[in-house]
Amino acid sequence: MKLWRSMMKLPQPVKGGLVAYLIAFAVVFVSVPASAIFSQGKQNPVMPWAVTALGLTAIVLGVMLAADIRGSARAYASMIKDHKPMGVDYSQSFFANPTFIRIFGAMLALVGIAFLAGSTIFASRLS
Repeated sequence: MKLWRSMMKLPQPVKGGLVAYLIAFAVVFVSVPASAIFSQGKQNPVMPWAVTALGLTAIVLGVMLAADIRGSARAYASMIKDHKPMGVDYSQSFFANPTFIRIFGAMLALVGIAFLAGSTIFASRLS
């Protein structure tokens, strides 16, 4: 619960992007296995849409972090410094550096582009 409170302290554009990414991930996490179970022997129609949703939200969140919109990279780095998952202190780590967060955002946007390209190729083969 402390992680959720830390996320809610982030500036608004990155907070919205992070919440949208978590919602998309949760929907995909439930819908892809459910679709595979209930449509056995058929192509999975949910898969291209699910990968597209994850890719788009990753691109948006990655660009926000890479461009440091409204200090989002600095706020994300301070969230990493404050939050101690399983008792591990990352306050002195390079993970809590805003430069690392900006690089992480750029890489997240590239992964989102790869997801988007993959879903487009997969959807074109379904047709």
